[in-house]
Amino acid sequence: MEFLRSNKERPFSSAVIHNGKVLETVLTGMPPGESRPVVGGAGAEMREIFRQLDEILAEAGLGRNNVCSARIYAQDVLNDVAEINLAWKEYFGTHPANRRCYGVQLQAGMRVEAGFVAEFPE
Repeated sequence: MEFLRSNKERPFSSAVIHNGKVLETVLTGMPPGESRPVVGGAGAEMREIFRQLDEILAEAGLGRNNVCSARIYAQDVLNDVAEINLAWKEYFGTHPANRRCYGVQLQAGMRVEAGFVAEFPE
């Protein structure tokens, strides 16, 4: 197992690569080093999540087309899903990953948190 961007002060890594085959990451709308999410609601947070995802994918030698599934955790699914969907379409275009969306209680004023799985080509 390989860890990307591990934080030695807190027990977490931005991403984990399993046996060189699968990358898994969970991201928030908080820029690295910040304690609050970006301003602008669920859509702005999704765009920040995608910005971070692009960085992690590039570090691993992957791209958006390698993302095969995602779990979206939303503070208010009913009211935020339209903004989430718009950011999703902007990011993935005609190659959307499989997605599941859950309503959860998030911390630190967040509207959205997202987990992604990307596959390495054989």
